[in-house]
This record gives sequence, structure tokens and C-alpha cells, in this order.
Amino acid sequence: MKKLITFGDSWVFGVGAAFKKGMSKVDYTSVAWGEESERLSFRSLLSKKHDLENVNFSKGGSSNQMQFRKASEYYLGDQQFGQDDFVIWGLTSVHRTEYFDPHKKEFVNMFFAQPKDSLQKLLTVKMFDEAIETERLFYQIKLFNSFFAMHGVKNYWFNVFNEHKFPGAVDNLLFEGSSVLSLILDDKEPNDKYHKSDWEDADRKILKAKDSNLVNRISGHPTAETHMKIADLFEKTIDFKTGDLRKVTMEDYFG
Repeated sequence: MKKLITFGDSWVFGVGAAFKKGMSKVDYTSVAWGEESERLSFRSLLSKKHDLENVNFSKGGSSNQMQFRKASEYYLGDQQFGQDDFVIWGLTSVHRTEYFDPHKKEFVNMFFAQPKDSLQKLLTVKMFDEAIETERLFYQIKLFNSFFAMHGVKNYWFNVFNEHKFPGAVDNLLFEGSSVLSLILDDKEPNDKYHKSDWEDADRKILKAKDSNLVNRISGHPTAETHMKIADLFEKTIDFKTGDLRKVTMEDYFG
């Protein structure tokens, strides 16, 4: 069975898709990461429609670093190279990272926007720079593009909610770099600040998405209806029978 392999953060996973109008925060958090939210995600909708096995590595709150590690473990550890499989990879906020905690013996994902302990506060103040992290992300993308090409794997990147300003061109970057957030809003204008993907974010575009009921007001994640819109964006862009790109222009996305 052909595989659709997905990497990314909460928007790719489907966190919050089971939101219902009027939910309390407690009720919402009980379903936000559950099976119903995952079932309503755009990746699940596309996989079901096109009879694809969805091998998913996306996770709520994931950093880009976590996703690159997951991809390395999957492809270098198990050598999973299906000739007809293809990859969709969502690029998330650079205001996240992960590190290994030897005491807990596990990787810890952290938000620079919300440091939880003294180590995370130190990392945030002394060791984080948005422009440098964006540049590092660019080179990781370039490296994986070369890796996928060498193994004949079709792979596509997309910006989830920020139009990252990379230091060079990125092959296989969908929507000409426009973020999914901008596309669902039909808003080509720059955001007023970087969306860090924090439940408390108040950038112009996420507030506009909340006012338009495209995302819920509790955590700012897409609703089930919005996941259908996102699935349509990918339908316009990718031929899911072959994994090849369709011929589309930005006018096909923005009205």
C-alpha cells in the first residue's frame, strides 16, 4: 500500500480538530489530542480519500529539530524507502527546540516563548536567535532534499503559519512559500509579528483566523472545517495518485 508520510507539528497532527463551539477549556483539552481530532486532520482526510497508509510523525508542540530526528531515525534506522511513497513536511515555529535530558533519559521539547525551568530560561536568554535558527532550518531542509533525491523519494515542504525568510531558494517548497495560515485566510500581506505557536499568541493573522472561526479561540488550532480547506489546498497542489505536483499558480490559491 502506498504511504503518505507526514512530518510537522500540531496543525499537521490535527490537534483541536474535534473542537465544538461552546466547549470549555477543560472539555477541549480532553479531546484536543485524541483519536477524533486525528481522524479529522487534513492528512487523515487525504489518506482515506486516496487509499494511502498514513505514516505520521507529526506531533503537537513538536519542534523542527524533533521532526528531523524522527526522519533520521525512520530512514537511517529502518531504511524505509517505498518507491511510490511520498513525504509532506510542515515547517513549524523556530521558537522551539529539543534537548536530551540524561536524568529523565528522554528528549525534551521546549518553547523558547515559554521556558519552564532554569535551564530553559538560560537557553532562551543566552542561546536563541530567530534569524540564526531560521538559517539552520534552511540548511537542514537542503540536506534532506539531497537525501530524498538520492533515494528517489518525492518530498514536499510547506510553511505552517510563518513565511520563513530563508537565505536561499528551497526546492519543493509548496505554495511559493506562503503559509497555510495565510492561504486559509486568503491574506497575502505580511503578518505583524512571527507566530510562535503559543496558545496566547496575538499576532494579526491568528487573531483574524479566530475572528473568522477558522481556528478555535482556546488554542488557535484549525477546526474540522478548516482541515477540509487545508486538504483542498493539497488536492490543488499534488496529484495523490502519482505524488507529482500539479501545474498551479498563486492565483489558484489567493482570490
